[in-house]
This record gives sequence, structure tokens and C-alpha cells, in this order.
Amino acid sequence: MKFIDLFAGLGGFHLALESLGHKCVFASEIDDELRGLYVKNFPDSKDYVVGNIKDNHRLVPSHDILCAGFPCQPFSKSGFQGGHLDTRGTLFHEIVVILQKHKPTYVLLENVGNFEQHDGGRTWAVARRKLQRLGYTVVATEHVKSGGRGLISPHHLGFPHSRERFYAVCRRGPLSADVLPSPDRQRVTDLNPYLQANAGLAPSDLLETKLSQQQVACINHWNDLLRALPPGAEFPSFPLWSDEFEATYAYVKTTPYRARKDKLLRWTRGLGGKREMTRQEMINLLPSYAREEESRFPLWKVRFIMQNRAWYRDYRASIPPRWLTTTRSFPSSLRKIEWNCKGEKRDLWEHVLQFRPSGLRTKRMYSIPALVALTTTQIPIRDFDYKAFQTLTDFQLIARLRFMPLATQSMSMLPEQLHPDCLATKCQPRSRQTWK
Repeated sequence: MKFIDLFAGLGGFHLALESLGHKCVFASEIDDELRGLYVKNFPDSKDYVVGNIKDNHRLVPSHDILCAGFPCQPFSKSGFQGGHLDTRGTLFHEIVVILQKHKPTYVLLENVGNFEQHDGGRTWAVARRKLQRLGYTVVATEHVKSGGRGLISPHHLGFPHSRERFYAVCRRGPLSADVLPSPDRQRVTDLNPYLQANAGLAPSDLLETKLSQQQVACINHWNDLLRALPPGAEFPSFPLWSDEFEATYAYVKTTPYRARKDKLLRWTRGLGGKREMTRQEMINLLPSYAREEESRFPLWKVRFIMQNRAWYRDYRASIPPRWLTTTRSFPSSLRKIEWNCKGEKRDLWEHVLQFRPSGLRTKRMYSIPALVALTTTQIPIRDFDYKAFQTLTDFQLIARLRFMPLATQSMSMLPEQLHPDCLATKCQPRSRQTWK
């Protein structure tokens, strides 16, 4: 059958369907870099891949299957309330226009995990009804709380990648309710079989995946604290914000933004606060999340601050000398850590690490964390031989580094729009590499 690949990204849908014997006849991807990578992945596509679908939908040829990993956008509330199902002005509407003209037999849709819940459920409700009015039977991975079977992630199907996504399968005419694979949510996968040795990488790959001295220092620094805790103790399940260790500013019923200057001076004296400073200069010495111009913090922030200060009081005596002073020399994102390895070995290098804006995240070696398409900084790391860092293979799930060399069954589970630089991951080597 012939298929088209809209909002194509690197070409997950393309790879899956082509491996099953189907032929792509049209593709669209607005991002110039991704579009270039798409052509590298599928050289024949240079004759039919275009940019913005809004400008090119008239070029779409006849086809049997429409695939789309479309962006999540809200629809008009007035149109929904009036029963008109108005999708105009959205990229989903471009899909509707193509379906109305070509009437393909099948439609495969993919979106972010919370798509079905977006805008209070209205977005998916409008899209589903629109598809049904076009003559399609729709089966989707709707949330359990909505009466569905829940989202699907590759690790539910045995592939070590954690990324829950929303999928919808549509057919003009009847469609079996069990067309989607049944996820095994208790399944445990393992990354170790997919780790790649230094010898398998080009010098450019080794250079690209090298950790900075600051990143190495950050990991070792948090390791010092983890190892200094009493036997049986470990980091908590909630994120640790070291900026709350020794912090005294008010946060339950008020905020620093509402505080008088004399109180701000008292709260910031240990951070360099001085009487001659302005209120704003003192506020700027506090953590970024405490500087918001609001009279009350949201409850989740109050809870995190309270938990962190309580944890610090419990383990203050175990914290190495000058550990907190060194911590303050790191950027704010390196002053936080998320420990998702409860009961595991107390050594960060034994687990999968990921630098994120929310902190250094630690995960078990079960699966690679979800990679975010909008940033190139959240790169998972794995070290087995101390201080030796290496690129984790794409484990034939998605392209390693720049483009996808293999068409595999596992890739068929990932029709996603991933930025190529997010695919560069660092992990366990089989031979030591010395870092300068």
C-alpha cells in the first residue's frame, strides 16, 4: 500500500511501514535539519519530501495510509460548544483536509502522552469526532481513567526505551477493538545488551559525547554526599534541592517577593547579602524558583521546599565538610538531583544519568529515559569503568547520532519526532578512555 508521512521527524512511521513492504509517496517536515536527516535515512524521499504541510497539501498524491505525529494544539471552544467541531487554524485541520480529499483507508496518529487529557479532554474529543464523521472507526490508547487501556511505551513491549505515547489507529469501515498491542506494564527491560564499546566509535563520536569537567565534577560531588550517608540511608524519592540546605526564607504563607528588606537581609546574609543592596539584588541571591513575583507559592513547591529542609535536618551531620560550599559553585540545574534508584547500589556511576534543567536524574539500567525533542542537553550517561564515558548505541530503536542505518522491528514502535542530537547518548564502555 502507499502511505504518506506527515510531521515526519526522522521517519519512524516510514521505517516501520517500509519494513512491512509499503511504499512512501509523500512526506512533510517543517524543520530544515530534520528534513535533511529524513532524506539521509531514506534517499528516495528527496523527490517527494516537502516543508510546511500548510503550503504543500495540494501536492499530496493518492494514498492508502496517512501517518501523522501531529503537534498538540487546542481547538476553538465556540466551535466545539456549537457542535461544529471547528479545527481550522490547527495542523490537525491539514490532516482533515487531506482525508476529505483522498479518503485513505487507514490513518495512524501519534502524539504526546497527555494528548487525550489536553485542554480537559476537549482536544482529543474534537479530533475523534471529526475522524468519525469522516467515516473512520477509531481505536486509541486512551487513559485508564477514561476507560481505555492506557498509553504505550516501547519498554512495555520489550524494548528498553521509556517513552509513553498516545496512538490512534483509524480505518474507513469496521476495525477490531484490539488492533493496538497489549502493553505489559510489569515488564522489566535491560540496557546492558545494547551498550557499545569505545572501539566501535569514530573519533568524532568520542569527541561529541565527551563529558565536560564540570559534569564529571558534579556527578562525583553528589556521589560524595550519597556515600557519606549512614548505612541503610539513601537519597529520597523526591528531588533534592541543595539550595534549600540552610535556607531560611519564608515560603508557606508568604514569599520573598512580599518580604521587607530587613527580612531579606537576614535570609540572604549567608549568600552574600549586604545592607546596602536593594531588595531585588537580595532576592536575586535566592534560588530562581524562590524569586517569583507572587504572594504565595503553589502547593507543590511548598511541599518540595518543606521536604528538602526536613531531609537536610535529618542528615546534616553526615554531609561532608565544605560540601555545600562547593555545591554553590555549580549552575542551579547541577545543584539538584533526582534519585530513582531506591534500594540500588549507592554509586551514581552504576546507573543511567541524565542532565536536565530539573537536576541530575538517576535511573536504573532498565531503559533509556525519554529524550525531549526540544533540547539537546538532556543526554543520558552511563559509566561502568570509572571515569570512562561512552556513547550508548541507539540499540536499533532510533538512529544513532545523525541518521538511522537499520530498519528494525523495534523502530516500528517509535514513530516519533526526535531531534537527532538527542540521540547522542553516553554510557558504559568496554575499554577505558582517559579524559583530559
